[in-house]
Amino acid sequence: MRRSIREATEPRWTRTAAWVAVLAMAAVAIGAPLAFADTDELPVRAPDFTLPNLDGTEISLADYLGSVVILDFWASWCAPCTRALPNIHLLEETYADRGVVLLLLCFDKNEEDARAYLVENEYATDNVLWGSLKDARAVRDLFGVNSVTHTLVIGPDGYIRYSGHPEKVTAEVLEPWLPVEVVVDPSEDPNV
Repeated sequence: MRRSIREATEPRWTRTAAWVAVLAMAAVAIGAPLAFADTDELPVRAPDFTLPNLDGTEISLADYLGSVVILDFWASWCAPCTRALPNIHLLEETYADRGVVLLLLCFDKNEEDARAYLVENEYATDNVLWGSLKDARAVRDLFGVNSVTHTLVIGPDGYIRYSGHPEKVTAEVLEPWLPVEVVVDPSEDPNV
């Protein structure tokens, strides 16, 4: 088969890169979920899902519209996950009064392993979502996440504002999406 002059002189990687770009644009056009890093990409609406927590209560992401949700893809057997957990819990505790909620999507093979780790380390279980490993994987796929040790920050408007490693979730990541605190000087308050 004869190749055109363009095909003969153009590096193969250039054509491959062009096709990758075309496929990525097509995925965006049809609304396929895309994983993106940190907050540099345009926000994507977080898809809703419902899973039971370890206490048996059904939890839907839509229930938290209006709150800043830290959604952590987590497993008790994952060393990077367990290393990042104290910091994420501290962020939730620090900003809970400003509407920050932490949901842990658990990838343990059974709920007993997750519960044992959490209880032993004095963490709550009501924010840990576990229906089954199959259910957790379905939610992971819904968000386009490739592995555990991944965290999303979902703004009060329901859009993903951060996607990346949980150790990079800091106060600076959360602050832009928190409601503004209004401090009233008691001397200026007519109700005092």
